Amino acid sequence: MVIKMDKIRNFTELTRAYSIWASLAPCLIIYAYTKDYETFSYWQFFLMIIGVICVHLASNLLDDYSDVMRQVRKGKSLQEVCFNSFVPKARLIKEGVYSLSQVRTIICSLFLIGLLIGIYFVHVSGNNLIAYIVTTGILCLFYPISSKLYLAELTIGVIFGPLLINGGYFALTGLFRNDVFVMSLIVMLTTIVLLHVHSLMDWEFDIQDKKKTLALLSGTKKDAIGVLTWIMILAYLITLCAVTWQLFNPCTLCVFLTLPLMVKLRKSLYDFINIKDVKFEPKWYYGIFENWKEIKEKRIDFFMYRFYLARNYSFMFCLLLAIGSVISVNVL
Repeated sequence: MVIKMDKIRNFTELTRAYSIWASLAPCLIIYAYTKDYETFSYWQFFLMIIGVICVHLASNLLDDYSDVMRQVRKGKSLQEVCFNSFVPKARLIKEGVYSLSQVRTIICSLFLIGLLIGIYFVHVSGNNLIAYIVTTGILCLFYPISSKLYLAELTIGVIFGPLLINGGYFALTGLFRNDVFVMSLIVMLTTIVLLHVHSLMDWEFDIQDKKKTLALLSGTKKDAIGVLTWIMILAYLITLCAVTWQLFNPCTLCVFLTLPLMVKLRKSLYDFINIKDVKFEPKWYYGIFENWKEIKEKRIDFFMYRFYLARNYSFMFCLLLAIGSVISVNVL
């Protein structure tokens, strides 16, 4: 049993499974808009989630594998491979816990599962779904080099926003809806928030690695926080406008309950760039901070605290959008 748990823990670390919140959150919105259709099937919904998670984890692992191989091709051994980041990257690959051939097998297997599930939904919902699948596949393969072109945040935002939500909705219903599309744009913005926070904290490392991120494009760290603020404000404004135009139900305005978390996130980032001696004390209303004791022992709590705040902000925004949408279905 201990050995099995170790394997699960290793696989979770290898694929960065802690990030699946980014793919699960949009699925809540898909559920909210599809659950009352006569043709809705819980089996198909969970099958869709499995496909989404497999593609997500495969993309994470492909990104790490590509970065490792980039250094290996330059003549470095796995033990010599080094990444500039606060959080250990590709540790299990560098330490040989997983061989390169095993990593390739896992990547191919996960992508294959996602592809087979996609083919099933094409059969069920029609050939128009192929456009979503092909575009998602291209962007997943493009992601490892997108950070060289200032496109990493936008690429992931499009995948977990418009492509996932509209593609998932179409897979389950065979339809396209304007309100679902607008909501997918909001989710794209909240996803970009998470990536932008990560890039801001990796500022110096990204410069060393010659990455081109939205944070660096902002000019200064203070300006990057300003850009982040406007992205979050835009998400609220789109929600407000959609309610005003009767595209969303007024219940979706419950997303404004995330404002305190937004304020806390901004303050923590200002503390980060000013190098203040701050104690990191997660509160229950900040969301889930898993493995916090282990994180503190590794002394990366200063990084993960802000990462979790950003992740939880994005997830809670999606959750509240979904709840508001469910209420709208029941009321209308």
